[in-house]
Amino acid sequence: MNVDDIENKLIAYRRASRRGTDWLLNWMNSDGSIGPARDRLYYYRVPWAFSLMGETTAASRVVDWIARHMFTAAGAFEGLSPQGIFETRYGSYPLACLIVGASRLERFDIVFPGTASLLRWQDPKSGGFENVRGNRNSNGEHVLFPTSQGGMTFLLVGQIEAARRAGEWLEKLWELQPDVEHKLYAVYNPPQGLVTDYAPDQEALYVTKKDDPWQHHFNGGIAAAFLAQLYLATQENRWLNLARAYQEFSMTTDECQFQSMQTCKSGWGSGLLHVATREKQYRVWTIRIGDWFLEHQLEDGHWENTKFWTPHPTDADNIEITAEFVMHVTNIVAYLSVK
Repeated sequence: MNVDDIENKLIAYRRASRRGTDWLLNWMNSDGSIGPARDRLYYYRVPWAFSLMGETTAASRVVDWIARHMFTAAGAFEGLSPQGIFETRYGSYPLACLIVGASRLERFDIVFPGTASLLRWQDPKSGGFENVRGNRNSNGEHVLFPTSQGGMTFLLVGQIEAARRAGEWLEKLWELQPDVEHKLYAVYNPPQGLVTDYAPDQEALYVTKKDDPWQHHFNGGIAAAFLAQLYLATQENRWLNLARAYQEFSMTTDECQFQSMQTCKSGWGSGLLHVATREKQYRVWTIRIGDWFLEHQLEDGHWENTKFWTPHPTDADNIEITAEFVMHVTNIVAYLSVK
């Protein structure tokens, strides 16, 4: 692919990001909230996406609404909106994403207490992030994608040792994999180790199988994205090698992964590995994921989750996924702009 072809791709990706952002802006309320905020907590990534797109006024209004209605003195992301799934699983994830957006806006009233709160989600021994804060008992589970996002957020706010502990957790998780050629187990329980025994109807919560479309195919990509960032921050090759391994899992997953919107974070991993290595394989894969985003964007600019996962999406569902995909596509433009 020549320079002109790549530039045309970047133009198309920029246009997609703009259309998604304009769709989100239409959901802004006069009080600074976005969409039906009383439904549940779904807008945690909106300030991040808006700030990346230069919509700092809208981003600031959303963050200010959050500060007044959804943020405690102890740095917890809670209040008017019900937590939804984050009540029982992945509880640190919205906070970790919010801190990224708040830091880009220099809202240190969110960043500093939020970071102190986020540190309490990380197990001090394993480095993994708990589903439920303080649940350090025999049933406590530490999960791949909240740990990866938490590690990225720690890097952004200068918590390098906490980020290293998250990296060490991912390293241990990889070493424990019994069949990484075919599947990636994503949950660790400190007393038990790698969780490989679970109820059949909860399989997707615990393992990503390469030959099944209805899996959390974002796991390899988000792990690689964090580890590539950790390498860029430390220049320690162990993190680059581990990033390559997780991204290889993602890139060698069967074509069925593209049936599910859960493959979205794979371009995050490959894009950052392209920045770190300038290797063609990562640029090619990032373009493939960028084109995939274009193929799935709807006419009015928003995205929707896979019908298998969300057969009847609500406005909240669509705002949540569109904010994430605006972030991913905007990042892809930045990563591919690196020669």
